[in-house]
Amino acid sequence: MLPQPPRGTSPMTGHGITEDRSAGTRVTRARLAGLRRRRLHAGRNVTKAIVDLVELDGRDIVIKDVAARPWPVRVWLGPWQLDREVRAYGRLVGVPGVPRFLGRVDRQAIAVEFVPGGDLASARRGTLPAVFFDLLDGLVGRLHERGVAHGDLHRHDVISGPAGQPYVVDFSTAVVTGPACGPLTRLLFRHMRDADRRSVAKLRHRFLPDLPGTVPERRGLYRLGSALKRALGRTRRGRAGRRGPS
Repeated sequence: MLPQPPRGTSPMTGHGITEDRSAGTRVTRARLAGLRRRRLHAGRNVTKAIVDLVELDGRDIVIKDVAARPWPVRVWLGPWQLDREVRAYGRLVGVPGVPRFLGRVDRQAIAVEFVPGGDLASARRGTLPAVFFDLLDGLVGRLHERGVAHGDLHRHDVISGPAGQPYVVDFSTAVVTGPACGPLTRLLFRHMRDADRRSVAKLRHRFLPDLPGTVPERRGLYRLGSALKRALGRTRRGRAGRRGPS
C-alpha cells in the first residue's frame, strides 16, 4: 500500500502546500533586501542553493536561495529543486524533526524554520550517543511513512537540535510518492528509501564504530551509480598516467 498524504493541510499556498502563518507577514524578496544575512552554507557546488540565516520580525529564519547562481541554475535547475523541496515539506507537515516550511519567497528562494544546533559534519566521533541514531532511524522511517524519500542523506543534512533531537534538512533531491504516482516514481521511491536506511546505518557506524552492526551494501540504482563512478575514476586515472608528469 502506498503512503497516504496527511489530512488537514490547509490553508494552502499557491504551490499547494501548507504555509506556516505563525511567521507573521509573508517573506518576500523586497523584505529580505534590507536585512543582514549570515551565511550558513555556501552549497557544495554551484548547482546547490546558498543557505543564509536572517532575522525577520524578531525570529531567525533560514533562506535557501539560488538567485546568485549561474543562469542555468537560477532559471531552471534551482527552481526545479526548490519545487521538490516544497512538495516534500508539504507532505511532512507536523513531523517532529523536520523544520517548518515558512513560505515560498519566489521561484528562486524558500524560507524555513531555523533549528539551533550543529550538523553532523561538524560533530566528532564519540560526541553523539547511540540513542541519537535510534531517533534518527525512527525519524527517517516517519518520512517514508509520509511518502517522502530523501535520497541524498549525509552529514550536512542531519542536525543535532535542541535536547539532542535529530532533524533532517535539505529535501531538494527528495521523491514524494502517493496513490496517483506512476511506476517510475514508485520505483525511485523504493530505491531512495533503501538509500536513506543505508545512510543512517553509515552515519551510526561513522560516529559509533565500536558498536556492533554493519552498513548494508548499496542496492539497485545506487549500486549501479557507484559502479559507474568507480569506472569513471579508473578511466581518469588511466588517462592521467598516460600523460605522465608535466
